[in-house]
Amino acid sequence: MKQQHEHEARSDLGAADLIDEHEGPREQQACSRKIHASEKNRTDRTADAQPTTSLETEPFDTSQLPRFYPRWRGKPWFCGNAEALGWALDAIGRAVAFISAGAFLSTAMLRLAKTDAGCAVDPPDGSDEIPECYGRVYGIRPSSLLTIYTMVVGVSSSALMPFMGAIVDYTPHRLLFGRWLSIMFCLLLLPLVFLSQNNWFYMANVLVILALVGWAQTMVTYAYLPELTDQEERLSTFTRSFTVASFGSMVLFLASIVSIATLGGFSNNELAVARVGLSTAFVLSSLTLYLAWFRLLQSRPSARSLPPEKSIWTAGFIQVYRTSIHICKSLPTLKYFYLSVAFVDAGVNSLATIALTYVTDTLDFNTTESGFAILAMLLGTVPGAYLAGVTMKRLDPIRSSILATILITINTILAAIVLKGPGQQVETGVLAVVWGTATGWKWTTDRILASVLIPTGQDAELMGVYLFSGQILTWLPPLIFTALNEAGISQRIGIGTLAIWFLAGIVFLICIGSYQDAVVKAGRGHLLANGMLITTSAT
Repeated sequence: MKQQHEHEARSDLGAADLIDEHEGPREQQACSRKIHASEKNRTDRTADAQPTTSLETEPFDTSQLPRFYPRWRGKPWFCGNAEALGWALDAIGRAVAFISAGAFLSTAMLRLAKTDAGCAVDPPDGSDEIPECYGRVYGIRPSSLLTIYTMVVGVSSSALMPFMGAIVDYTPHRLLFGRWLSIMFCLLLLPLVFLSQNNWFYMANVLVILALVGWAQTMVTYAYLPELTDQEERLSTFTRSFTVASFGSMVLFLASIVSIATLGGFSNNELAVARVGLSTAFVLSSLTLYLAWFRLLQSRPSARSLPPEKSIWTAGFIQVYRTSIHICKSLPTLKYFYLSVAFVDAGVNSLATIALTYVTDTLDFNTTESGFAILAMLLGTVPGAYLAGVTMKRLDPIRSSILATILITINTILAAIVLKGPGQQVETGVLAVVWGTATGWKWTTDRILASVLIPTGQDAELMGVYLFSGQILTWLPPLIFTALNEAGISQRIGIGTLAIWFLAGIVFLICIGSYQDAVVKAGRGHLLANGMLITTSAT
């Protein structure tokens, strides 16, 4: 839920980002689109045609918008771009579902697993510490449940990405796949509402499948992103608004469920909170995904034809392999950047699951307290994005990314040292805010670097490798944590091992060398000379 942030510091990130505030020639140009050959006459485009450049510019025909299309001061959101609204609604639907599963379902499931293993879930009378759980359920310690889940999802999603990329590239069924995946996503979300002590293990398996379907849908959705508009400034505004919509919906959702649980007097009942959260997420996700995939997003022809000697099942893997060899041999700057992304993202993406396990198992947080901690982390990403903009202007994106990773490393080590047992809600909240700030900062700089370090003309192909590199190692840190946990080694040491991944990422960032030289090698020296690089948002 998994990672979009803005580059420039702005204060007008609300609904005003979705429309233009003033009339005028510049705004009319920004709120226009260039009609692609496939849009102008889809029947004239053959299956083996390459993506074409735009042919002409026309304003969006707002008279054809559906009646439910939102407007601000009489003007349609996203300048009347229905697919941009669909993209935003899809992101909101998945974000709400994933944050509900992470904040509420996972905590409740961990408690149920501990109960089945015969372990205490609350401190005994006269003590503020929960006894160590040495029991096992289904052959594992309950505290290993979430990290094993993350391992399975990480390995499976990494293997799934090349295949989904082939589906998008070689078939005209992108919209059809998106619709079926959205239906499956909602149908898998519904049974989780009925989580209980008797069925939690089966629900854990459903959650794994739900996560895989969600990742597949994410990859299909991202294929639409560069096609929403051919104007860079407008796309930057769109993606900035997507970031606000996604993170804003998660914050609002978490705050609402926590408030309902608190006011309703059942904040200490993990099952009740999880059921309320999942029920709400099911309704919201079903509505937003239906509007996105059945009313707003449109079909696309295949980007290229599949050679007769290739199979759709292997074409994506072959392409990833060939591109990776090309990067290693001919693009050393990009190689080090992608290695940095692979290691740092492996640690960051694992941090949520490992931290959630720790605060539930060791710090004795209930679902409401876990929700507050995740809310604090999400809120921290906002100043992180602003901090990225300031440091990139004063330094450069590479050094800014290094500083952000150093902050993540220090905060992770501090968490392993400071957080020892129950009653540390305040300390956890502070560390969560810093984690959120550092990751928001890091992801923002990474988006900028991914945009400017990719050689001109290879954006589409190498951006796919960038997304793949951020996912390929996400299973390894949870594996190490699980191995240590199963061996009876303190979970604090397991958290501390994440710093190794961040330090490796710093080393690879340093290996990139001069930012100016890297940009010139990518064929974007003219942007550097004109001072345009840090004025373009990347999310």
